[in-house]
Amino acid sequence: MKKIAIVTLSDFNNYGNRLQNYALERIITSQGYDVVSLVDFRPNLLKNSVKTIIKKDGIKFTDKMKKIRRLKKFLDFDKKYVNTFPVNAGEFNSISDDEYHCFIVGSDQVWNPDWAKYTYDRMFLRFCSPTKRISYAASFGVDKIPEKWVDKYKAGLIDFKALSVREDKAVDIVKNTIGITCHKVLDPTMLLERAEWDKIKKMPTKINGKNYILTYFLGGRTREVEKVIYRYAKLTDSAVINLQDYNTPYYTVGPDEFVGLISKAKMVLTDSFHATVFSIIYEKPFVVYDRQGSGKKMGSRLSSLLEMCGLNNRRASALDEKMLLQVNYTNARLAIQKEKVCSLKYLNEAIQSCGDSVG
Repeated sequence: MKKIAIVTLSDFNNYGNRLQNYALERIITSQGYDVVSLVDFRPNLLKNSVKTIIKKDGIKFTDKMKKIRRLKKFLDFDKKYVNTFPVNAGEFNSISDDEYHCFIVGSDQVWNPDWAKYTYDRMFLRFCSPTKRISYAASFGVDKIPEKWVDKYKAGLIDFKALSVREDKAVDIVKNTIGITCHKVLDPTMLLERAEWDKIKKMPTKINGKNYILTYFLGGRTREVEKVIYRYAKLTDSAVINLQDYNTPYYTVGPDEFVGLISKAKMVLTDSFHATVFSIIYEKPFVVYDRQGSGKKMGSRLSSLLEMCGLNNRRASALDEKMLLQVNYTNARLAIQKEKVCSLKYLNEAIQSCGDSVG
């Protein structure tokens, strides 16, 4: 059985990252390959996390403990569902090409220049042969590569055997950088059917069947948005669950519980790509808000997703509140199915072509 390695971000703190990693492994494994995900060395991860408890940084001790409990949930999820193989960041060059049929980088913001200083060699697969380099749904997380990184990114992209990205802006970046029109494919989470996610989803015990609106904002919430959230809660006779609130038990939920909470929510309000993805998978009413703060530049992936599904009317700026709880998913289902066929075709052909010369 041919062995394939996935290389992706792995801070064990981001729901979308762990869920896309699981999904990509699941899809490739179902095609008859032996799959492993190369991730950061866990003892180092745990040691660094424990350091945050004793560090005097203004965060309350109880909140730091919640971060540790959340980390444990993420590690438990990986232990149960993802075939991870820990590697120290500086030791990727010791990985033998001969052991793997190919290496796949993706999905997520693996090519974000904000952290390329630390991840460039790994995320552009510079440690393996160009004939074994594949990207699947890679994201830059920005609309334009900073000038200081252009030459490095050109060198990194040109050597891939097969290139695919996750959003329209990323297609433009590749085209502008190396003159190639690459494939745009679905995020791995959208390659799995809802029934597959049902197998791993989990509900926190404190829900007890109550109605709730789920909120998940990575960039923070303005006062105006706060008012809207609680107006919607009153309108729908629902409680509000804020996944980013240290003061609730929901801050520590794991990736499987994240899926479960979205699947049963009355409505989802978010600025998160993957919270939107799972709202679409479970056909929930949702509202997408522009990201606040430093994450503003990450909006292109959400724009591509909403455009593809014909759901731009679920943006907060375009929402007709008379349709708050009514979403027509007919066109979204058709669009996702069409893109899924193309995405799987790309992935299969890319894997099968590995070992041949680049070009």
